[in-house]
Amino acid sequence: MTKKFKTEKCREILNKYSLNGTVSDENDILFLLSIFENHSEWEQKHGIGIQSISIIMSDFKNRCFQLNRIDGTFTDISFMNCINKKSRKADIIKACRNAIRSEILKYKDNFLVYGDSLCPITGEVLYKENTHIDHYDLTFNSMFNKWFEQYDEDFLVSKINQTLDNSFETCFTDLLIIEEFKNFHNKNSKLRAVSKSANLSILKFLSNTNA
Repeated sequence: MTKKFKTEKCREILNKYSLNGTVSDENDILFLLSIFENHSEWEQKHGIGIQSISIIMSDFKNRCFQLNRIDGTFTDISFMNCINKKSRKADIIKACRNAIRSEILKYKDNFLVYGDSLCPITGEVLYKENTHIDHYDLTFNSMFNKWFEQYDEDFLVSKINQTLDNSFETCFTDLLIIEEFKNFHNKNSKLRAVSKSANLSILKFLSNTNA
């Protein structure tokens, strides 16, 4: 099976059942388990055994799978992490994005007036639901790579939280690392509010063109 087929099949199953419902078709269950067993933390996710698989709403307001163990405990599981194995660097990037979440929120509070501010790329009126924050001049990835080259990867990985049941966040456990990255980000980044359509299409195209 190709990655595309696996991804499309998982999404099909994810949307086939009602929210908080249980996956009932035996073929669907067997397919999902064949995918889930490739998770990098499958032993922990599996626990003492899986009783059922259900559909839940994640903290990020999107559907995801939940494993219900036979001992009554449960945990979320990402099928994308099973199909596309997470890299150590990807986890570090997630932790870095988490570290500057408060800075992004602060920028929105200080420089945005929803319903009045305009996207500088498309001219769209910016509302809470269609606003993204863009790193320009220096993209987030370029800024991150400048910071990352100063550190040993093993050291940074050791400072990331261990995966816990129903924990959707990847973050640093060391406050000094969080503050250091936050200060580096603020010193080297320029932010602007843009529309979702601009951020996901026009700016991404320009970024790839200039790469």
